Amino acid sequence: MIPRIPTDPALRARRKADLLLASGLLRGQAQLAVDDIGHRADGWVVRVLAWRDLLANPVVLAAAGGGAAFFAASGKQRRGKLWRGMRWAWLAWRVWGRGR
Repeated sequence: MIPRIPTDPALRARRKADLLLASGLLRGQAQLAVDDIGHRADGWVVRVLAWRDLLANPVVLAAAGGGAAFFAASGKQRRGKLWRGMRWAWLAWRVWGRGR
């Protein structure tokens, strides 16, 4: 419910000042929220562009193609050993990365 506008000029001036203050605060909060969303979006764009550049690298494409060809051509026995080796390499990489 919207309160009635006061007839007293002093109360009207006070109400106007309060409404202007609330409007300014709301605009400031909206601007901060938009800036925050913009900074987050910029961070995601940087990550996506880095992955896109990495995946466009011919060496990475060749390694991925070679790996896919190996998995397609190798038998189940060799594939299991390779997966185990890859898991150990991943674990070592994660442990080594956290130590730095």
